[in-house]
Amino acid sequence: MEVFVGFAQTDITPEVGAVIPGGFRKRISTGVHDPLHATACVISDEQTTVAIVSVDALSVKRSVVESARKLAQSRCGIPAQNIMVAATHTHCGGPIANAFECEADEGYCRFVAEKIAEAIVKANEGKRKAKIGVAVGHENRIAFNRRFVMKDGRHQTHPGKGNPDIVRPAGPIDPDVGVIAAQDENGRMLGFIVNFACHCTVMGGTEFSADYPFYLAETLRKEFGDQCLTLFLQGASGDVTQVANTLPRELEFGEKWAWRIGTRLGGEVTKTVALMDFFETVPLQVARSSIRLTRRQVPEKMLEEAKRVLSENGEPTVERIYAREIVLLADEVKEKPFVDAEVQIIGIGRAALVAIPGELFCQFGLDIKRASPFPMTFVVTCANGMVGYLPTPEAFKGGGYEVRLARSSQLMPDAGSQLVGEALQLLQSLSVPPSPLPPQVKTPAWDVGASPPELTGLSP
Repeated sequence: MEVFVGFAQTDITPEVGAVIPGGFRKRISTGVHDPLHATACVISDEQTTVAIVSVDALSVKRSVVESARKLAQSRCGIPAQNIMVAATHTHCGGPIANAFECEADEGYCRFVAEKIAEAIVKANEGKRKAKIGVAVGHENRIAFNRRFVMKDGRHQTHPGKGNPDIVRPAGPIDPDVGVIAAQDENGRMLGFIVNFACHCTVMGGTEFSADYPFYLAETLRKEFGDQCLTLFLQGASGDVTQVANTLPRELEFGEKWAWRIGTRLGGEVTKTVALMDFFETVPLQVARSSIRLTRRQVPEKMLEEAKRVLSENGEPTVERIYAREIVLLADEVKEKPFVDAEVQIIGIGRAALVAIPGELFCQFGLDIKRASPFPMTFVVTCANGMVGYLPTPEAFKGGGYEVRLARSSQLMPDAGSQLVGEALQLLQSLSVPPSPLPPQVKTPAWDVGASPPELTGLSP
């Protein structure tokens, strides 16, 4: 079966003056450093068609995903269950999340859903006969675990550069750079899907930005042509960031570091593609399920204390911000003590994309990869919704920012394990295609013992 691929992109940059979520405090945008996009890739093997979309946003609500899926299905016929929508997790995106002092703008959410659908339709209309390659690169110098075991035995998030109480990192990193590439019949590159685990917290400030994935895409565009689009899919990075707390150097923030990280990642993608085999036949598979996860109850004493803090006049400190979170979460849990979380698998040949709707800790991502029957497994987080942080049980015991009760960390300690188990069941339900033979190339006679052709025009 032949394979057809299309890429397309739509602009989702909000108006300047909109809120930028991603920090404790509300940030009002003052400009645009680089535009925000919804970038879609549609792949069809004549029997199955799938769409994968990356959205330059902190997260995407499940309601936004469902709306975009319905719109796309009605306009181009791709089944809703075959559409994956993942946020890049940039902390300089538009007002699409409810977290700390930021609340989602419903108008912007509707706009993003429309633009996601538009990108899918355009990618579907523009698809052409293509060849696909899949491979995994390696980059271990730009991402670091941000949680540390301290001398007192507790775990601390971002304890500070050179903190003498640091004992060791509390978790791993994942150096895999997952790459899915498509080229047309003439060998011209159409686009990339890149999967890597590192928080998009580099840019900061009050300008909209896609963060380091912007420089990743620019690097690949310059190398392979303006027609080449890049989807960035965030890996299992709930506890992984660009900050090297144990290296004695400047803090890794701002445009310089976003360029460094994105450019180096783009370089690794280029190296990976250079040795990649491309195939004209790539079978597609999809599996999807939804599980119900229990939210943590807010202890009565904690709720009373939060209300007391909020009743007193004072500056909006971190404690006051958390107090507000506790009150809001208590009301939400009382109304709905569970959340429904979707797990989705898209198989592309011998590779599988595993979509998880939250900030999965890195160890969980490694667990999925090691137990997966697929030779190449790419864990995609912040996908098809957002249920918040998904720490390991060890992290809950150790403490730290990611496990502190808030709307961003609302689930029981076993939630991550449940999602991993569900993902592995879905992976096992799919069939792994046999390894295909790479395209046959006629071997020059001089490679197999004959004399090489005469070399002329060379100086002695």
